[in-house]
Order: sequence, then structure tokens, then C-alpha cells
Amino acid sequence: MKVFKPTTASLIARNFEFRGKKWFGVSVLMFIELGGGRPLRQEMDLWKFWATRPESKGILEEGCVRGRSEYLVSGSAYPLDAGDGTGCAVEAQVGGLRKALLVRGHRYWDGPRASPPQAFAAMPLDWAHAYGGAEFAENPLGLGASPVDTPAGRVHWLPNIEDPRAPLAAPTDRAAPVGFGPIDQMWPQRAARRGTYDDAWLKQDFPGIASDTDWGFFNIASADQQQVAPFVGDEPYSFRNMHPATAKLEGRLPALKARAFVTHRIDGEDKFKELRLQLRTAWFFPDAERAILISQGMHEVVEDDGADIVHLMAAVERLDQPRPALHYLAVREKRLDRKNGVLESLREEDLMPADLVVPLFDPAAFSNRALDRSMQRAEADRAQARADVVALGLDADEHGPPVKGPPAPEVRTIDDLIRLQAEMAAEGEKAPARMAAEKAATVEEMRGIFAREKIDFAPIEREMAGLETRGPPKPFAEDLKREFTRQIAHGKAHGCDVSEFEDMLGDSKRMAQWADGDAQQLAGYRMAAHLQPAVDPLPNDAAEALRVRVRAHHAKGLSFAGWDLSGANLAGLDLKGAQLGEALLEHANLTGTELGGADLHDAVLAHATLQSTQLDGADLQRANLGGARLSKVNFAGADLRGATFDDACLSDVDMRGARLDGIRLGQAQLGSVDCSGAMCDSLLVFFKRDLRGCRFTSAHFRQCTFVECDLSGVDVSEAVFEKCGFVGIVAPGASFKGLQIASGCFAQGCVLTGADFGAAQLPNMNFRGAELSGAKFGNALLTGSDFSECKLQRADFRGAQLREARFVRADMRHANLGAANLWGAVLQHATLEETDFRRANLFRADLARVKVGFNVRFDEALTTRMRTYPRHRPATAAT
Repeated sequence: MKVFKPTTASLIARNFEFRGKKWFGVSVLMFIELGGGRPLRQEMDLWKFWATRPESKGILEEGCVRGRSEYLVSGSAYPLDAGDGTGCAVEAQVGGLRKALLVRGHRYWDGPRASPPQAFAAMPLDWAHAYGGAEFAENPLGLGASPVDTPAGRVHWLPNIEDPRAPLAAPTDRAAPVGFGPIDQMWPQRAARRGTYDDAWLKQDFPGIASDTDWGFFNIASADQQQVAPFVGDEPYSFRNMHPATAKLEGRLPALKARAFVTHRIDGEDKFKELRLQLRTAWFFPDAERAILISQGMHEVVEDDGADIVHLMAAVERLDQPRPALHYLAVREKRLDRKNGVLESLREEDLMPADLVVPLFDPAAFSNRALDRSMQRAEADRAQARADVVALGLDADEHGPPVKGPPAPEVRTIDDLIRLQAEMAAEGEKAPARMAAEKAATVEEMRGIFAREKIDFAPIEREMAGLETRGPPKPFAEDLKREFTRQIAHGKAHGCDVSEFEDMLGDSKRMAQWADGDAQQLAGYRMAAHLQPAVDPLPNDAAEALRVRVRAHHAKGLSFAGWDLSGANLAGLDLKGAQLGEALLEHANLTGTELGGADLHDAVLAHATLQSTQLDGADLQRANLGGARLSKVNFAGADLRGATFDDACLSDVDMRGARLDGIRLGQAQLGSVDCSGAMCDSLLVFFKRDLRGCRFTSAHFRQCTFVECDLSGVDVSEAVFEKCGFVGIVAPGASFKGLQIASGCFAQGCVLTGADFGAAQLPNMNFRGAELSGAKFGNALLTGSDFSECKLQRADFRGAQLREARFVRADMRHANLGAANLWGAVLQHATLEETDFRRANLFRADLARVKVGFNVRFDEALTTRMRTYPRHRPATAAT
């Protein structure tokens, strides 16, 4: 159920049943200021305030519609208009309801007489200070009904709060407890109205409200604080001696009305309906100048849990400014809009009076200094560009940028935001084509200029295509030093002053900066080599010469660390155990190369060709294999922690037992990759990948996620995933036999038709809504797992541990649960037909309202304390 409401309303929804009908009850709570303050406050203010009140030990609102309207008052008495401060009268008036109580300081019976009352500054108006006592059922919290033991001896107190019309005159007098607060449902004043909860109720009405319940049971205030008619919302109120600084606090309720609407799905059709709300409770806190107004309504539904209610909307209106229901229907549609729904939800004025809105979006409250700075930089850049054009003798207006750039977008309202978002989306769609056209026009213009000047344009085109920046970056520090040394020698030979050059070469800090610049260039290349065009393979002669050199170097056991082998042809070489750490092997040909146990940490293998390459046990930590082509490569036992495979194409690749911590697979094609026994201690994400043919047998991943992946027929048997989320995956026929997941889910409608989960250990697993027809769960540990709303036709759960599992509304036709442990499982509303529960443990299982077809078998099943009431009744469309 999706909820729409203003931030000034708090919503409480409750489903209940009464006399064979199912109801969806709604309470809308508004938090207001008294005494002419701000009429309506935020929901978060309500709950923060409630948490500070002693009344919060109880329930503010139960959600059951009350039969009568009522008011409550919480707080203390303050003897502001009493001379000696030993007592005062307190009075409350709400509309036509008026009530007065007498409050006095602490007193006790001194023989037949009451002692003089003690002075007080504030006296709590709660049941603990009203007439009662531990043995007094009508108020076991109170005092005065009998003496009590105190450190000073046995004392018979008098109540602090009394009915002024019937004060106690002697210790033997009895009185009815009086107060303004809520009455406990266990006290006889309310309990007598509760109704009868017996065996007949269990069979006919459970879990609903007893059919003989007096609806006044849900009223929590004293009878003299109730009325039949609902409150209007503009009633006058006054409170005497209940405010610490004002003897009389008075005013009127803010003339606001709550409304509620639901989208009720009936027989597949969504109907927008209004719930008739009535203001049934006004709970006042005069000492804090606050009140909580509770409006209630209910709507008949088909499902006992309200599953047929799709949307719930609450709104607040002024009494004299009602809005048509069509307005709220339009608000619902706007907030459900996929493009602008989030922004539309910021329009508080759609669901409450505009003058009471605390804006969720207020652009005036923020200054965008980053935007201001970028606008200033852009203006300075345009001015400089125009100056450069003028310096070349050209007309700045014709060849330079305009003096003024486009104005900053003006955003003052949500409409502006929506318009700007649409404009940006449209511009984003047009931008690639427009930029390509502008580039083509510019290139054509430049080509014409170069042709007229008889200049070769080909090098420029190669540079623009990135062909001149391929391969490792060329270090500049050493070349620069040599050039400086040459210039110094030349200057000295001609009698020139070269001291500045000598100082620069002698500056160790500057030399370190140059060297650091080289290192940073190389580090950037290692990370992003796969993002630039691949370097060309070496010419045949150079490639062959390098092969000879590499073979000889390795034969001597020497290291290749840091070597530049870009474009090399090392196909078929035996380089087992080679030291190739930080080597540059971009676009190298490693077909059939033996690199078992080699050290390739931080190596660059971007765009390389690896076919039938042996890298078993190799160290490839942080290696870049982005854009590489890998076929029949053996990474068994290799250390691939931090390795990059972005945009790589992997086919028939063996990663058995490999370490995969931090591996990057962005846009990689994974065809038949065997990760059996692989290990990963960091988060491993497979996002929208076709993993058909892959294997994860006995893999051990600490945390992994498979999002919208195709795992059809994939083998994940015996794997151990400590935390794992399968989100929207398609995995028919996949094998999850023996899979262990400590914490995880199969979420968003996973398709697991015919999947095998035999002997898997998946406690508390969420399968809700999954397609599991024909799936096998034999002997699996599924304690506490949720199969609600799953399609489980022909599923096999024989011998499975399903203690306290949930199958609410699951389709279990032809499912086999023979000998399964379903202790305490919940199968409410499940569909059973030819379902086999033979020899199953159904102790305390909940089969209320299951839809039972033919040939459901319970032979030899343990059904002690199995709940079967209420029985399923064919749904009747609610009106």
C-alpha cells in the first residue's frame, strides 16, 4: 500500500473484522497549538511531543473507530486562583461538554477527620491521584480506598482529585474515581463492553472483534466526556487552572477537517473512494498549549489484511473550503507519475491549506554559491576568449563567444523544477546528435583551412581520434633533464648566463615534482588504459626481437618488473613464475602463454589477447585486464583481488579457487566462467549480467548481489554466501543444492521455476512473490523463511525444516510437504489442492482461511493445536 499525505497529518491504519465483515480502519491525527498559536504542526513534532508525556506509556491511538466522540485532558492542576495554594477547582469545556473537578494537596485521615491539605505548585491530573487503590478494580492506581504502609507507618490517604459534588466525608465513604485521562481497557468501566471471547468466537469470528462487543468499549474517556455526535472541528474550549501561567486558557479548535481516500482494487479494477472521516477524539495538553485531534473512518474490504487497498491518501482542509474528490484523484495521478511523481510529492498545498504549509521546497532559503562561482568563471572565460580572438586580428562577435552566456535557470516553484527537468531531458536526448553535427562542421571547416594553406590535416585527425595518445604515457622528466643539460652546455660554450637553468636542475624539490608527475601519469594509465584506443601490435621484426630477449631474460631468472611490453607477441612462451609486476602488456598477444605462478601485480593487460593462457596461481592483484579478450584462460587459484575486467570478454574462463576481492566487472561479458571454490571478502556485484553457463559451486562470498541477472541453469551448489541478495533474477533450472546464505533474499519477483534448493541452508530467507513452480526444497533448512504470495505449484518440500515459515497467499497446488516440519508455520489464505502434508509436523501451524480444493492429504500428520478457524469464505466484492 502506497501512502500519500501532508507532513502535518499522521496516519494509523488497522484491519479488523466484525460480524463476518472485513474493515479497513483509518485514523488521521493532527497536532495543533492552543491559545491562538500556529494552528497546525508537523507530524514529527507530534511524536516528539508524545514521547515526552507520561501518557506515552500507553497507546495514543489503537485505530478502531469509536462509537462516540470524546475529549481527554492530560497535565496538572495549578492553584493560580486559590489563595493559600492548598487546592483549586479545575474545569474543562469542549463544545457543549463541561466538567469540573476539585483538586487539593496531600491529605490523610486523622481519625474521623481529614488533615489540612498541603500546599502544592502543581498536581498531576492522573489516576494515581484519584480515588482508588490496589484492591479497587475501578482504579487500582489510585489512593484513598484503604490505608497503605509507608516508611512513617500505616497511612490512610485521601484522593487529591475528587468530584466536587460528592467529596469524601468519612474514612468509610466510597467514591467513584474521577479524572480527565484515558481509562484502562482492563478496568470494569470498559471491560464490561469488551464482548465475549469464547469457543464460539474462536470458531466463528476469530481473529475479529467479538460479535457482541459494545462499540463504546473503544472509547477511552469517562462517560461525562463523551457525546454521540462527532466534533465539528471549530468548537470552543476552555481550561481553568490547568496552565502554569494562565488561570484560564481558552480558544477555538482551528476549523480544520481531515479527509481520507483509498484506491480499492476490486476484481482487478482500481476504484478511488472516500472514507467518511469524523472527528472523534480531541486530546488536550493545556500545560503545553497543545492538542491532538483524531478523525476516524472505516471502509469495507475483501481481504482481512487489507491487501486490496492499493493506495491511501490523507488530506487536511478548512471547514469552509472543501475540495472536490476529483482534485484528490488528480493529486494521486500526479504523485504516481513515473517522471515527476517525486517532485509532485513536494506539493504540500495539494493536500492541505496553502497558508498552513511549511514548504518542503523553498529555493529562496538557499543560495547556490557553486552556481554563482561557475557563472562568474564562465563570464571570465568568455571575456578571455573574445580577447584572444581580437589579438589574432579577428572580429570577436563573428569568431568568438557571445558577450553574455545563457541565463541561469530560474527556479522558484515546483513547476519550474518539473519544467527544467523536462527541458534538461529533452536537451540530453538532442545533445549527442547536435554535438556530433557541430564537431563534423568544425572538422570540415578546419580541413578546408588546412587545404588552402597546403598543410597536412591527417596528424590533426589522428590526434582527435586519440590515435596519438595510445599506449603508455611517455615520461618527460629525464628527457627534460637531458634537454636542460644540453642547453647549459650550449650556453656555456657561447658565454651565456645559464645559472637559472643550473639552479633549476639543482632544485631537488623541482626534480621530485617532475618525477612525481611521471609517476602520476603512469598510475593514471594503469587504471584507465582500457578506456583509450588500444596500442598497435609491434611490427613483426620488433616483436620477434623482443620475444628472443624475453625468452633469454626469463631463462636467466631475471625480473621483468616495470618492463614495457606493449603490443608484444609472447604467444606460446613458457614464462611460468615470471616476475612481471607492474609490467605494461597492453594489447599483448598471450595466446597459449604459460604464466602459472607468475607475479603480475599492478600489470597492464588492457586489450590483451589471452587464449588458452595459463595463469593458475598467478598474482594479478590490481592488474588491468579491461577490454581484454579471454578465452579458455586458466586463473585457477589466482589472486585477482582488485583486478579490472571492465569491458572484457570472458569465455570458458577458469577462476576456480581464485581470490576475487574488489574485482571490477563493469560491462564485462561473462560466458561460461567457472568460479567454483572462488573466495571474496568484499562486496561482489553482478548487475544485469548474462551468467548462463557460469558456475559458483562451493564459492565463498562474504557479501554479494545478483541484480537482474540471467542465471538459467547456473550451478551455485554448495556455495557459502554470508550475505546475498538475488534481485529480479531469472534462474529456471538453476542448482542451489546445499547453498548456505546466512542473511539474504530473493526479491522483486525472481523466476526460479524448477530450481533445486535441496539441502540448502536458507534460514529467514525472503522469497516473497517468487515464481517457484516445480522447485525442489527437499531436506532444506528454511526456518522462518517467507514464501508469501509465491507460486509453489508442484514444489517439493519433503523433509524440509519450515518452522515458523510463512506461506500467506501462496499457491501451493500439487505441492509436496511430506514429512516437512511446519511447526508454527503460517499458511493463511494459501491455495491447497492435491497438496501433500502426509507425516508433516503442523503443530501450532496457522491454516486459517486457506482455500482447500480436492485431495489435500494430512495422513499421519501432527495437527495438534493447528489453527483452522476462521475457515475460508468466498470473497464478496466490497462496495
